[in-house]
Amino acid sequence: MKRKEIALIKETRQSQIVKKIMDTISPYLTIKACDKVAIKVNLSGSREIYANTHYETVESLIFYLKENFSISDISVIEGSDGAYFSGRTTWDIFYKFRYKEVELNGAKLVNLDDLPHDNKLKIMTISGEKEISFTKFEADYIISVVPPKTHDIFPVFLSIPNIIGFVKPSERILMFGASNSEMKKMNHSSNEKYSQLREYAGKNFVSLLKEITPSLSIIDGLYGMEGRGPVKGSPVFHGFAIASEDIVLADSLAAYVMGFESQEVAYIPLAYKEELGNTRWQNVIGVDPYQVKFPYRPHPFYKRKKLSENNHKNHNNK
Repeated sequence: MKRKEIALIKETRQSQIVKKIMDTISPYLTIKACDKVAIKVNLSGSREIYANTHYETVESLIFYLKENFSISDISVIEGSDGAYFSGRTTWDIFYKFRYKEVELNGAKLVNLDDLPHDNKLKIMTISGEKEISFTKFEADYIISVVPPKTHDIFPVFLSIPNIIGFVKPSERILMFGASNSEMKKMNHSSNEKYSQLREYAGKNFVSLLKEITPSLSIIDGLYGMEGRGPVKGSPVFHGFAIASEDIVLADSLAAYVMGFESQEVAYIPLAYKEELGNTRWQNVIGVDPYQVKFPYRPHPFYKRKKLSENNHKNHNNK
């Protein structure tokens, strides 16, 4: 597959992070002035600001697209997990986190939950094959903008799982391999069940990625989240950003700078196997990834599983 460039920068100022990462990656982008552009944000927290894509990042990106690419048709889109699980609507979350202001900047705000979810996808769960419904948004160029966060199953939540916002709200949990009631009943000390969930979740997201492939991934690591991510974790002031038109490569590099191996993140090697992107970065534009690397505390569930797996391997090697 043709290699796409990837950029990595260090920046600790909110006002400069988008400009700096876009200036670095812009010469290699395929975006055109006539494109209809959609910015897919991640608003998985109903109250937790560090679980969400920062509004200031999106506002800066809108200005950049207009001023540097002459883009006139821009939409900001999301279907919020935080809304569904807190009994609210995505509009409520938009308003709470200032997203209504994008309309003052000449962009449109789109609640994906309001669109018809008339596309179907077969997925795997611990109780067998299921079918989920998802929507699509008409755009020439989709930009996924997410903060780097830990997760209990993957173990990181980055650009690829951000496409979950296109899935019908009540069916999103199935993407992780089990229903909500099954998740609540699950014994997280069971290595077999946990491994099964991780495998199914990885396959499910790669299947959806074949249907909805963002054109550009921007990982805004000014702040990240560690521990009980992707919602209840602790903020990490990290000060980096990654951008690439290869969404798999972007997630792979982000996992590395968070202290994880990309092979640990089920959807990354599976996406590579399906030729949806690369996993090994070469000639990163910007700074050396080693200079940015900062190990995040994993989710307690994931940490427990990792220790258990290592103990099991050590026992078998004796």
